[in-house]
Amino acid sequence: MNMNKRPLIHCITNFVAMNFTANALLAVGAVPFMSSCVEEMDEIVSRSDAVLINIGCIDNKQAEAMREAVKAARKYGKPWILDPVGVQLTDYRFRICSELINLYSPTVIKGNASEMSALSSLTISLNDCVLVQTGAVDIITQGSRREEIKYGDNIMTQVTAMGCVAGGIIAAFVSKESDTFFAVVEAMTLVGKAGENAKMNCNGTGSFKTEFIDELYKRTTKAISCD
Repeated sequence: MNMNKRPLIHCITNFVAMNFTANALLAVGAVPFMSSCVEEMDEIVSRSDAVLINIGCIDNKQAEAMREAVKAARKYGKPWILDPVGVQLTDYRFRICSELINLYSPTVIKGNASEMSALSSLTISLNDCVLVQTGAVDIITQGSRREEIKYGDNIMTQVTAMGCVAGGIIAAFVSKESDTFFAVVEAMTLVGKAGENAKMNCNGTGSFKTEFIDELYKRTTKAISCD
């Protein structure tokens, strides 16, 4: 994935994941921008290359910002990624996700098995949307297209916000590639391989995060230099 022209990725995400996601986006050559201010949402999205919506720490104010962000993404033809964190846990989360999916057709939905199962009644008719079910094996589908990503390590499940970071990297890759399915496969392959190598070099979950960011940077820099 050529990131020589650095894409601007607008993230409405949870505060637990913000720093990690921002650093991961910088490591892969993207520019992170994070705001939940409703009044500036249209302008921000108009200047962004992709939008990430992550409902991990959602409240009413952030939900309104999400509505405005995906409305603007549709208006300006920008790809947007939905990370439905904990959607299976509360009616409120399911209602917000249902509204966003039904009204504004996400480009990609990424979640674990429980989250994707909870949304299955909504996603079954989304033939153009790329669905990413994360787990020991990541399953990526788009209509009849299907790919399984078998990279990664179990330590990734013990580090906060790894899934959120994957959503950000997906957004960055999708912003630079016309074939969304291919872009998502590339993004999840990078996340998995970086995780495997980070595990080999880390001393535990704390140092894993640093090693993971370094792996993203090294792998992305190498890919750019080979283009």
